[in-house]
Amino acid sequence: MSGYTKQRVNRVKNSDRKGDLIAGVTVQLSSPEMVEMCGASGYDFVWIDAEHGSFELETAVHMFRAADVFGITPLFRVPSHEPSLIMRALDAGAMGVIVPNVSTRAQAQAIVNAARYKADGNSGMRGACPGTRATNYQTSDWNGFATWSNANVSVWALIETTAGVANIDEILAVEGIDAIALGPFDLAHEMGYPGQVLHPEVTAALELVVEKAQQRGVDVVASLFSESASDMSAERAHWFARGVRMFSVGSDRGLVTRALRERVAAARHCE
Repeated sequence: MSGYTKQRVNRVKNSDRKGDLIAGVTVQLSSPEMVEMCGASGYDFVWIDAEHGSFELETAVHMFRAADVFGITPLFRVPSHEPSLIMRALDAGAMGVIVPNVSTRAQAQAIVNAARYKADGNSGMRGACPGTRATNYQTSDWNGFATWSNANVSVWALIETTAGVANIDEILAVEGIDAIALGPFDLAHEMGYPGQVLHPEVTAALELVVEKAQQRGVDVVASLFSESASDMSAERAHWFARGVRMFSVGSDRGLVTRALRERVAAARHCE
């Protein structure tokens, strides 16, 4: 195959080992423009959330295109562990997948298998097709693309259950898990502290996950929930001190709603 080839760059792959600080935004709105706004604002990645967002893959493809235009890395949070969802998202141009509720080694291995092509004795099971958007519609050299994809596509395991915390050593032992994403909201709910993402017991459980990941040399992504910039800085400093270098600063829904509330309050304020 020959023809047009666009070299894409995954800005989150192994980033913290280079000393970089990486920031992203969770996008739950069905809006390519929101993705463009995140790119224009200087973020490194968008966490396109198909688990809690109100859109399907057809819309997500337009969001991937928007990310490509602005040079921001599109990561797709699949709604389940179904291998076909992972494969379709990557074929459509996602630069990586974020998989919720990873609680066992078997689950971690299965999502890695779905994201990798069979090569060099690995256990990859991703379906091979040269005519996808990711391969520039059959204009890229197939062998070169498959090698590039295996090396550059990210797989993030979202740890948001007590079982995931308990089994973190086994999960981290799976080759091909590029990062552990911390899920304090679901974890807090399961631990009996609904909505209390900064509860000491929830934080302690996630600190253990971070410590184990650091020992394995696996990246960690912390989601920051504080509403004010000053509180978020303190929250970020907590995880930074423990070696975390990648952060999601919130969701578009929350960020936009907060700004709208602040504006309407200012408009109605009388001295």
